[in-house]
Amino acid sequence: MKASFCNASTASHRRVDPLGLGLMLFAGLNLNGVILLFLGAEAFLSPIILLLTIIMCIKYARIAYVTPSYLLFALTVASYLLFGGLAGILGSNFNSSYITSYGATILLVSAIHFWLASVDEAELTRILTILKNILLVSCVMVILSDVIRPYQVTPMMPGIDADQLRQGMESADRASGFFENPNEAAMIALYCIVLIAALPSSSLPLRLVQGAVAVVALIMTFSKAGMLTLLVLTALFLLTRRSFMTLVLSAVGLVLVFSGLWFVFENDLLNLSWEQRERLSDVLNLAGGEINERSTTGRNVLFEMGFEKITSNFPWGAGLGEFHAMEGGVRKVAGGIEVNEWLGIHNTFLMIAGEGGMVPLVMLLVFLLSLLTYGVSAPHRGIVYGFTIILMSDMMVSHHVLLLRFADMFLGVVLALLAFSPRHANVKYSMLPRMS
Repeated sequence: MKASFCNASTASHRRVDPLGLGLMLFAGLNLNGVILLFLGAEAFLSPIILLLTIIMCIKYARIAYVTPSYLLFALTVASYLLFGGLAGILGSNFNSSYITSYGATILLVSAIHFWLASVDEAELTRILTILKNILLVSCVMVILSDVIRPYQVTPMMPGIDADQLRQGMESADRASGFFENPNEAAMIALYCIVLIAALPSSSLPLRLVQGAVAVVALIMTFSKAGMLTLLVLTALFLLTRRSFMTLVLSAVGLVLVFSGLWFVFENDLLNLSWEQRERLSDVLNLAGGEINERSTTGRNVLFEMGFEKITSNFPWGAGLGEFHAMEGGVRKVAGGIEVNEWLGIHNTFLMIAGEGGMVPLVMLLVFLLSLLTYGVSAPHRGIVYGFTIILMSDMMVSHHVLLLRFADMFLGVVLALLAFSPRHANVKYSMLPRMS
């Protein structure tokens, strides 16, 4: 007994694999984005990260870690690439770049999953705590967006000169920190909030400070999807509390907070810009069920166009990339000026259905359902459900979620947590050959 305790203690205090730590820093701080923002070099670290993910997969991959949910994930991406690629070849619009990009997605998710599935639960908790601290740094940088913005390199965009774009950046009403856009920064803040709630610090003042940093970062992005998702997460968190008194006090606290925010909003005590006020108003409208072009920031128009294109190819897809940029639709606006770049459909479910057809869409739905099903008995169940809800919320408003490396990292974390689930363990070990 004593020897086994010592072995467990030694395992839980092992040094975190520097390769895995490097992947978490790369994704959690968006280091590629940092280099792009301040040096202008695009995808500078991608070759190094690709090598790291391959090494991590070779180092940690085991048949025991190939769980049903992991298989569903791999099959979902593979079926999307297969059917989307075939549709592109038949339609003479084949785009091989997406095969490379989504292939890197599989590698990164696999590297994180296999690595975390190989550690014990004590070390897993320690790694997740490190990840929480990494995300807190990202949230701090979101709050300091106005401070770091003057040091950013002005990107080159067709149809708009540098001075106009710089003016647009300087007058931006939404914070994004190290990330390409405020919506991505909002998702990082949400993932951070989940980890703060699931892995609370021992000190109450520190917990309050961490929570305040993440919430303030989220609000400063003025992301409608982010703030609505926070409402959903908060409601689910309260409903899962067993203490009736905690539920009542939390509900009263929420009412007071929203009443205070509404008072500040109505009396314009924070000198919010017109766009910021419109976005906060739209959050309330969306929460009340009002869906129109303004409240969805034009996404409903993109959805309608996407539906028409999907039905014309049903049940097959139109080919890879066709819904990442829908030609003849709506052009992107940068610095207040319309540029020569078509917007995508801004919905992952519609993107996969439009480019790959119904088979990969069904695979995606089954995969997400498996995360929720197996998550019931997984350790850190709150993290599994929190991360999955954020992922699905992001998929509802963005078509390139699976190409975001921080989203891939969190997906790998969820799959690793499910590998510890007794239900998953029974399935995966029954798949192994029995020794006579």
